[in-house]
This record gives sequence, structure tokens and C-alpha cells, in this order.
Amino acid sequence: MTAPAEPAVGPGGRRRAGQAPPPGYRSNLSPQRLALAAIEIADAEGLAAVSMRRLAASLGVGTMTLYYHVRDKDELLDLMWNEFLGGHLLDEIPADWRAALTEIAQRTRQSFQRHPWALNVAVRPARGPNKLRHIEQYLAVASRVTDDPDEQLRIIHSVSDLVVGCTLRELSSQAYRNPDEHADEHADADVDGPASPLEPQPGFDALATAEELPRLQSLRTAGCRLHSPRFEQALGWLLDGIEAAHPGARRADARPVDAAAPSPDHVGMAVTTRMLPKKGA
Repeated sequence: MTAPAEPAVGPGGRRRAGQAPPPGYRSNLSPQRLALAAIEIADAEGLAAVSMRRLAASLGVGTMTLYYHVRDKDELLDLMWNEFLGGHLLDEIPADWRAALTEIAQRTRQSFQRHPWALNVAVRPARGPNKLRHIEQYLAVASRVTDDPDEQLRIIHSVSDLVVGCTLRELSSQAYRNPDEHADEHADADVDGPASPLEPQPGFDALATAEELPRLQSLRTAGCRLHSPRFEQALGWLLDGIEAAHPGARRADARPVDAAAPSPDHVGMAVTTRMLPKKGA
């Protein structure tokens, strides 16, 4: 049953979000263009800077014009998230499951590094074709480890949690060290930071005496490097555990796993399909 059409004008004479454009309306706006423009704002100024008014100004259109294309900011965030997830999709998944999970994890981590704002959107129950494709490519690999669907999901969640947790910690540390810098100014930098020894801090010697904290002092004396390739090592340990728990896992096949096929118009992160169905569709 088709839902009744909403009135074009809401309380106070304002247009309702997501209304149909008037007859003869022409526009070169698309969900992809809206998402990419909003992502550009978020990359440069942070997610808080993304608003319908700010987006309209960057596109050179009136704010109310955007509501012909999206219902509200929540739908705009869904479009951004879908576009972001497009960057996680592999064109071809390696046949070896360890290599495949490693590549997916690294691709996902790199996407978060380039777009730190996405960590704040990741907790939303957003939906979209690229989210499903991302899960599908994970399942294509996890199914080579085990036939148990529950175990497959646990593998996916373990790898995903490691990626998000490590990236959140790294970006938080980076923001602490560089509070005045925009995220985009160091998004492509090594977010693990430079390899450096434990730096002295006020009161450190008084707290970390050799008698009370001998192991911590020995690390400092030895010039232990805090910012080593922790993510790669942690991922390796996680995959070792998965392999130990599933000794029969297939390590390689004669042909690559079929990647989750993107749409014909998908280039990089581009997805031109409308993310959410219209009411009554």
C-alpha cells in the first residue's frame, strides 16, 4: 500500500524534508555529489561543520533545494557513510584468507585515517549498499576459515573491532599531540607517530622509581619505542589465534575469492544509487 503524500509545506511555512521537486525542476545534484561535498567539508573542518546550510553554500544552491534530494541531515550522514564504505571494497580478494583479512583490515584502517570523522558515524545504525558489500566481502573470506555462520561473524567482529579500536586510539593520541591541526593536514601521516623513546614527563622520576616500578624504568632506560607498528603486530596475533582455533582453515585456493561486485558506476568510493528508498516504494 502506497503511503499518502506528505504536504509540501510544514509548520511555519517551511518545506518538509524529502518532498518531491516541483514540475520542471532540473538539477545536476546527485546523492554521490552531495555525499562527496559533505565529506570534503568533514575532512577539512570536522563532522560538526557539516550542515545543510554549509553544504548548500559549498554547492552554490539554496538550502531548501537540498531537501529535494535528502530528507534531513540523518539521511545525508547515511549517504556520507555509504560513500566512505565504498573505499573499503577490494576489486579482487586474495585467495589466501590471512592475506585477504589483512588487506581488508588495512584498507579499512587507511580509510578511517583519511576520514577521522567517520569514527563518529560508525556507531549509527546506517544502511546502504556499500555496507552490505563490505560485510559480503568479509563473509567471503571468513567462510574459508569455517563453515559455522556464528564463527564467521565472530571473526568479522574481531577484525573490525581491532581496526576501529586501534585507529581510534591512534587518532586520539595524534589529536592530543597536535590540537591545533586540522585532521586533513595529517590524515596521510603515519598515525602511529614517529618511533621515539619514553619521553620524560613532570613528576615521572618521582613516580617511576626503580624500586617501585622496575620494569617501567627498565623500558625507559632501554629507550623502548612506544610508537612501533602496533596495529600490524596486533593483527598478526589475532590472525594467529584464528588460525589456531581453526586448524582446518583453507589457506589458499587456485583462484581469488569473488569480491562483492560494486555497481557499474562505482569508481573508488563513488556510488550513485539512492541509498534509502522513498516512502511508499
